[in-house]
Amino acid sequence: MDFFTRLFSRRLDKSEQSKVLEERLQILLNDVTESFYVNICRGLFEKDKLLYSFLNATAILRKAGDISPDEWSCYLRGSPNDFSSFPNEIEYISEKVYHGLLGLEEAHFSFKDISKSLADPGDAETWKRIMLSEEPRAINLPPLFEDRLSAFQKLMLLRVLREGKLMQGVKAFVATELGPKFIESPPFDLEGAGNDSTNTTPVIFVLSPGADPIPNLIALAKAKGMSERLKILSLGQGQGPIAARLVDQGQKTGDWVCLQNCHLSASWMPELEKVQEKQDANLMHPEYRLWLTSMPSSSFPVPVL
Repeated sequence: MDFFTRLFSRRLDKSEQSKVLEERLQILLNDVTESFYVNICRGLFEKDKLLYSFLNATAILRKAGDISPDEWSCYLRGSPNDFSSFPNEIEYISEKVYHGLLGLEEAHFSFKDISKSLADPGDAETWKRIMLSEEPRAINLPPLFEDRLSAFQKLMLLRVLREGKLMQGVKAFVATELGPKFIESPPFDLEGAGNDSTNTTPVIFVLSPGADPIPNLIALAKAKGMSERLKILSLGQGQGPIAARLVDQGQKTGDWVCLQNCHLSASWMPELEKVQEKQDANLMHPEYRLWLTSMPSSSFPVPVL
């Protein structure tokens, strides 16, 4: 919540201004949505960024009433009911798919008779193409359902018919609802991360093998005139007291302190937690920043995160 409040307040100050209320509100909605995406994506693994965008898009539509609770529940969990019927004449879909279609009919009236459409001679060829295509979302549905279903309802349908192609549909859905930038990973932006940090909020690099953010940090320090005040220490056995002194000095003088390889100093991590819990922004130099690097580690203190 502290993070949310800081970021939201910053966007109130830095976003484009307007004296027209409706225009200003729309500016804020767009600006906050995008800035939160960029900020939060810094802390997400690549595989999770599309999920975050999708949750953003659906939350906006649910708040607006464009996705009903029944539709959302059906998308997440499927139908709670068990169905026993399965017509023999629809040989190109499985019983599971057919029952999923019956669940869609229960979830929203827009899907009414969609299970019958699959057996309709006039619609069957279209449905067969959708079931066999490598890009099923690119094929128009039979006219009645192409015109009647919303973008999210078409995604619900894709989940039932071709679950293995759902990621294609999710990407297209997010790009349509929020814009193409929300399906693209924001570029690595260390300066942006630094600008969003505070003297009480460290920046943590969660490393992967071979990754080294230190050259980027040194370049940023040079650009900010902090080269001489950047103190870098690689943690390990016996380095804890030295790290504590650097942090204490930095809080007083406004130095940048970078503690590398926190995962190699598991025994000292509780001390870092105590330092963070005791700090008072009003008693610390405003230019002080703490940078931490660590491989994924269960010993890294959650309160610091």
